[in-house]
Amino acid sequence: MGLFDRWRAPEGAAAHTTSSAAATEHSQLSDPEPDAQRFDDMVQTYMARLDYAAGTDVGDLTPAEFQSALTTRLVAQDSLPDDPEYHYITPFAPHIAEVLTLDLPAAVVTLPHERLLATGRHHSALVSRGRTNLARLLETSEVEVTRLGGPRYSCLALVGASPYTASFARLLTEAMYRWLPEADTGNGVVFALPHRHAIVLQTCTTPAETRAALDLVPGHARELFEASSAPVSPHVFHWYHREISCLTTDVGDGALELTTTPLLEGMLGRSSRQAG
Repeated sequence: MGLFDRWRAPEGAAAHTTSSAAATEHSQLSDPEPDAQRFDDMVQTYMARLDYAAGTDVGDLTPAEFQSALTTRLVAQDSLPDDPEYHYITPFAPHIAEVLTLDLPAAVVTLPHERLLATGRHHSALVSRGRTNLARLLETSEVEVTRLGGPRYSCLALVGASPYTASFARLLTEAMYRWLPEADTGNGVVFALPHRHAIVLQTCTTPAETRAALDLVPGHARELFEASSAPVSPHVFHWYHREISCLTTDVGDGALELTTTPLLEGMLGRSSRQAG
């Protein structure tokens, strides 16, 4: 968990929690003035993790340890090195890429190009293993499901301590089944990945839900993206039967223009909106 990540639901938000541990973590992140001892402990823990990451030599891992730790992760496309020789990137959606990392006990390590080449394994085999391990993390991680907005006009956020929380969007069907089993995804889900610990989303079962998704997800995603020390993307997407469409376009000065898909247009009876 990034030490300086801050997340707070807007005034009037209601929440329900799937894990008391997640609630504790969320409380720590939301508290702007932790007591001195707790803050010192957090700093020491954070610095220990940095030291561990800096001193980790992934070449020292056994093949079994490497395979067990290999995990895919979703990151901002523009955060990746501009290296045409780096082929270990899988497109997920516009602006978002899937990369290979090692989920070690005290740190997440982004794998250097040379280390991946040294495995002698094809990219697809590494990604397959990484996704299998990501699915295992999804089954053991807990999130806080929080309603953003009012009781009649709202969207949801999944917030978790795992640095792979946003990456669970790679397995959105499984994530919805685990944490929102009653949700109807027949018309898809509007979602965003503002930072590594959160997914903002809303199903599009009815015109009212679709309107809430398009009105609320962009704003909350932007707010969380700008407030986080571990941002991913402010862009908004529509997931529909495992196909992903980007609903936003950068129009300059940080503004995003939101355009609906034909399916969403049919539900709303209009073609375009503006996202701040």
